[in-house]
Amino acid sequence: MPTLRPRKKALLVRLLRSSWIFLVVGLAWAAAEPSIFEEGSHCVAYRVQKTVFFFKKDTVTGKNCEVSAQVLPEVGGLYLIEVNIPIRGFNSDDADRDKDVMKILKADQRPELTFKSVSHSVEQWREMFAQPGFELAGELFIGEKSFPVKLQSRYIQHEDSGEIDGRGTVRFQDFGLKPPTIAGGIVTSVKPDLELHFHLTSQRILGADSIRPVKAVTEVKGGK
Repeated sequence: MPTLRPRKKALLVRLLRSSWIFLVVGLAWAAAEPSIFEEGSHCVAYRVQKTVFFFKKDTVTGKNCEVSAQVLPEVGGLYLIEVNIPIRGFNSDDADRDKDVMKILKADQRPELTFKSVSHSVEQWREMFAQPGFELAGELFIGEKSFPVKLQSRYIQHEDSGEIDGRGTVRFQDFGLKPPTIAGGIVTSVKPDLELHFHLTSQRILGADSIRPVKAVTEVKGGK
Protein backbone atom coordinates (compact mmCIF):
# COMPACT_ATOMS: atom_id res chain seq x y z
CA MET A 1 0.00 0.00 0.00
CA PRO A 2 1.55 3.36 -1.02
CA THR A 3 2.42 5.79 1.77
CA LEU A 4 2.38 9.57 1.65
CA ARG A 5 5.61 11.46 1.92
CA PRO A 6 5.85 13.68 5.03
CA ARG A 7 5.43 16.87 3.01
CA LYS A 8 2.34 15.60 1.18
CA LYS A 9 0.94 14.18 4.40
CA ALA A 10 1.34 17.55 6.15
CA LEU A 11 -0.38 19.28 3.22
CA LEU A 12 -3.29 16.82 3.35
CA VAL A 13 -3.71 17.41 7.08
CA ARG A 14 -3.80 21.18 6.54
CA LEU A 15 -6.40 20.80 3.80
CA LEU A 16 -8.60 18.63 6.00
CA ARG A 17 -8.33 21.11 8.84
CA SER A 18 -9.14 23.98 6.50
CA SER A 19 -12.20 22.11 5.17
CA TRP A 20 -13.44 21.56 8.71
CA ILE A 21 -12.95 25.23 9.56
CA PHE A 22 -14.83 26.31 6.43
CA LEU A 23 -17.67 23.92 7.32
CA VAL A 24 -17.99 25.32 10.84
CA VAL A 25 -17.81 28.91 9.62
CA GLY A 26 -20.35 28.12 6.91
CA LEU A 27 -22.82 26.69 9.43
CA ALA A 28 -22.44 29.72 11.70
CA TRP A 29 -22.76 32.16 8.80
CA ALA A 30 -25.87 30.45 7.41
CA ALA A 31 -27.53 30.33 10.83
CA ALA A 32 -26.71 33.99 11.53
CA GLU A 33 -28.62 35.29 8.48
CA PRO A 34 -31.72 37.29 9.43
CA SER A 35 -34.77 35.11 9.90
CA ILE A 36 -37.88 35.72 7.80
CA PHE A 37 -39.90 35.19 11.01
CA GLU A 38 -40.44 37.47 13.98
CA GLU A 39 -39.32 36.48 17.46
CA GLY A 40 -41.83 34.17 19.12
CA SER A 41 -43.12 32.78 15.81
CA HIS A 42 -44.03 29.11 15.57
CA CYS A 43 -44.13 28.70 11.81
CA VAL A 44 -42.61 27.18 8.70
CA ALA A 45 -42.40 28.58 5.18
CA TYR A 46 -41.30 27.91 1.64
CA ARG A 47 -39.74 30.52 -0.63
CA VAL A 48 -39.30 30.32 -4.39
CA GLN A 49 -38.33 32.72 -7.15
CA LYS A 50 -40.63 33.04 -10.14
CA THR A 51 -40.07 34.61 -13.55
CA VAL A 52 -42.95 36.23 -15.45
CA PHE A 53 -42.73 36.44 -19.25
CA PHE A 54 -39.00 35.55 -19.08
CA PHE A 55 -38.03 38.91 -17.57
CA LYS A 56 -39.69 40.04 -14.36
CA LYS A 57 -38.46 38.15 -11.31
CA ASP A 58 -40.28 37.98 -8.01
CA THR A 59 -40.01 36.04 -4.75
CA VAL A 60 -42.99 34.06 -3.49
CA THR A 61 -43.22 33.12 0.19
CA GLY A 62 -45.81 30.80 1.61
CA LYS A 63 -46.03 30.76 5.41
CA ASN A 64 -47.76 28.25 7.65
CA CYS A 65 -48.25 28.90 11.38
CA GLU A 66 -50.61 25.99 12.04
CA VAL A 67 -47.75 23.64 12.82
CA SER A 68 -47.48 21.36 15.83
CA ALA A 69 -44.24 19.96 17.23
CA GLN A 70 -43.11 17.54 19.91
CA VAL A 71 -40.01 15.89 21.30
CA LEU A 72 -40.42 12.11 21.25
CA PRO A 73 -38.37 9.67 23.37
CA GLU A 74 -36.93 6.53 21.79
CA VAL A 75 -35.28 3.37 23.07
CA GLY A 76 -31.77 3.90 24.41
CA GLY A 77 -32.25 7.38 25.85
CA LEU A 78 -32.55 9.06 22.45
CA TYR A 79 -34.94 11.84 21.44
CA LEU A 80 -36.20 13.18 18.14
CA ILE A 81 -38.11 16.31 17.14
CA GLU A 82 -41.28 15.77 15.11
CA VAL A 83 -43.04 18.62 13.31
CA ASN A 84 -46.44 18.20 11.64
CA ILE A 85 -47.51 20.76 9.04
CA PRO A 86 -51.09 20.84 7.66
CA ILE A 87 -50.68 21.53 3.94
CA ARG A 88 -53.90 23.56 3.84
CA GLY A 89 -52.26 26.05 6.23
CA PHE A 90 -49.83 27.53 3.69
CA ASN A 91 -50.67 31.13 2.83
CA SER A 92 -48.93 33.01 0.01
CA ASP A 93 -51.56 35.75 -0.35
CA ASP A 94 -52.83 34.06 -3.51
CA ALA A 95 -55.69 31.57 -3.02
CA ASP A 96 -55.24 29.93 -6.43
CA ARG A 97 -51.52 29.44 -5.84
CA ASP A 98 -52.23 27.95 -2.41
CA LYS A 99 -54.55 25.42 -4.03
CA ASP A 100 -51.80 24.53 -6.51
CA VAL A 101 -49.38 24.05 -3.60
CA MET A 102 -51.79 21.56 -2.04
CA LYS A 103 -51.71 19.55 -5.28
CA ILE A 104 -47.93 19.81 -5.64
CA LEU A 105 -47.42 18.63 -2.04
CA LYS A 106 -49.83 15.73 -2.63
CA ALA A 107 -52.39 16.68 0.01
CA ASP A 108 -54.77 14.13 -1.50
CA GLN A 109 -52.37 11.35 -0.42
CA ARG A 110 -51.41 12.82 2.95
CA PRO A 111 -52.96 16.05 4.33
CA GLU A 112 -49.87 17.07 6.24
CA LEU A 113 -46.11 17.21 5.87
CA THR A 114 -44.11 15.63 8.67
CA PHE A 115 -40.51 16.29 9.58
CA LYS A 116 -38.71 13.82 11.85
CA SER A 117 -35.23 14.73 12.98
CA VAL A 118 -32.36 12.32 13.45
CA SER A 119 -32.39 11.00 17.02
CA HIS A 120 -29.83 12.23 19.55
CA SER A 121 -29.18 11.83 23.25
CA VAL A 122 -30.03 14.68 25.62
CA GLU A 123 -26.32 15.55 25.89
CA GLN A 124 -25.94 15.66 22.11
CA TRP A 125 -28.96 17.93 21.69
CA ARG A 126 -27.64 20.33 24.33
CA GLU A 127 -24.18 20.35 22.76
CA MET A 128 -25.77 21.23 19.41
CA PHE A 129 -27.85 24.02 20.95
CA ALA A 130 -24.70 25.51 22.48
CA GLN A 131 -23.10 25.97 19.05
CA PRO A 132 -23.46 29.21 17.02
CA GLY A 133 -24.97 27.07 14.29
CA PHE A 134 -25.70 23.39 13.76
CA GLU A 135 -27.12 21.07 11.12
CA LEU A 136 -30.57 19.67 11.84
CA ALA A 137 -30.89 16.51 9.76
CA GLY A 138 -33.93 14.32 9.33
CA GLU A 139 -36.63 13.09 6.98
CA LEU A 140 -39.49 15.02 5.42
CA PHE A 141 -42.59 12.96 4.66
CA ILE A 142 -44.51 14.11 1.58
CA GLY A 143 -47.41 12.04 0.35
CA GLU A 144 -46.49 8.38 0.61
CA LYS A 145 -42.70 8.89 0.59
CA SER A 146 -40.00 10.35 2.82
CA PHE A 147 -36.94 12.34 1.76
CA PRO A 148 -33.71 13.25 3.59
CA VAL A 149 -33.29 16.92 4.42
CA LYS A 150 -30.64 19.00 6.21
CA LEU A 151 -31.38 22.43 7.63
CA GLN A 152 -28.77 24.92 8.86
CA SER A 153 -30.08 25.96 12.26
CA ARG A 154 -29.41 27.92 15.41
CA TYR A 155 -30.77 27.86 18.94
CA ILE A 156 -31.83 31.14 20.54
CA GLN A 157 -31.97 31.17 24.34
CA HIS A 158 -34.38 33.50 26.15
CA GLU A 159 -34.97 33.96 29.86
CA ASP A 160 -37.94 31.61 30.02
CA SER A 161 -37.91 29.83 26.65
CA GLY A 162 -35.86 28.83 23.65
CA GLU A 163 -36.35 29.09 19.89
CA ILE A 164 -34.91 27.16 16.95
CA ASP A 165 -34.57 28.98 13.65
CA GLY A 166 -33.26 27.48 10.43
CA ARG A 167 -33.35 27.14 6.68
CA GLY A 168 -32.24 24.95 3.84
CA THR A 169 -32.11 25.10 0.05
CA VAL A 170 -33.21 22.06 -1.93
CA ARG A 171 -34.46 21.30 -5.42
CA PHE A 172 -38.01 20.31 -6.28
CA GLN A 173 -36.67 17.12 -7.85
CA ASP A 174 -35.04 16.19 -4.52
CA PHE A 175 -38.58 15.60 -3.24
CA GLY A 176 -39.95 14.10 -6.45
CA LEU A 177 -41.86 17.33 -7.19
CA LYS A 178 -42.18 19.47 -10.30
CA PRO A 179 -41.89 23.28 -10.18
CA PRO A 180 -45.27 24.88 -10.96
CA THR A 181 -45.73 26.61 -14.33
CA ILE A 182 -48.48 28.56 -16.11
CA ALA A 183 -48.99 28.17 -19.87
CA GLY A 184 -46.12 25.74 -20.12
CA GLY A 185 -43.70 28.17 -18.51
CA ILE A 186 -44.23 30.89 -21.13
CA VAL A 187 -46.20 33.14 -18.77
CA THR A 188 -44.74 32.11 -15.39
CA SER A 189 -42.02 29.68 -14.41
CA VAL A 190 -40.41 28.85 -11.06
CA LYS A 191 -36.74 28.21 -10.43
CA PRO A 192 -35.95 24.58 -9.55
CA ASP A 193 -34.50 25.71 -6.21
CA LEU A 194 -36.76 25.75 -3.16
CA GLU A 195 -35.96 27.38 0.19
CA LEU A 196 -37.34 25.83 3.37
CA HIS A 197 -37.58 27.98 6.51
CA PHE A 198 -38.71 27.25 10.06
CA HIS A 199 -38.88 28.98 13.43
CA LEU A 200 -40.16 27.06 16.44
CA THR A 201 -40.53 28.14 20.06
CA SER A 202 -40.05 25.71 22.94
CA GLN A 203 -43.24 26.88 24.66
CA ARG A 204 -45.21 25.28 21.83
CA ILE A 205 -43.10 22.12 21.47
CA LEU A 206 -44.52 19.33 23.60
CA GLY A 207 -41.73 17.78 25.70
CA ALA A 208 -39.17 20.46 24.79
CA ASP A 209 -37.90 20.69 28.39
CA SER A 210 -36.47 17.17 28.09
CA ILE A 211 -33.70 18.37 25.75
CA ARG A 212 -33.44 22.08 26.52
CA PRO A 213 -30.27 23.40 28.19
CA VAL A 214 -30.24 22.56 31.91
CA LYS A 215 -29.86 26.14 33.15
CA ALA A 216 -32.88 27.34 31.20
CA VAL A 217 -35.12 24.51 32.44
CA THR A 218 -33.98 25.00 36.05
CA GLU A 219 -34.68 28.73 35.96
CA VAL A 220 -38.19 28.19 34.60
CA LYS A 221 -39.09 25.53 37.15
CA GLY A 222 -37.57 27.60 39.95
CA GLY A 223 -39.70 30.59 39.00
CA LYS A 224 -36.74 32.93 38.51
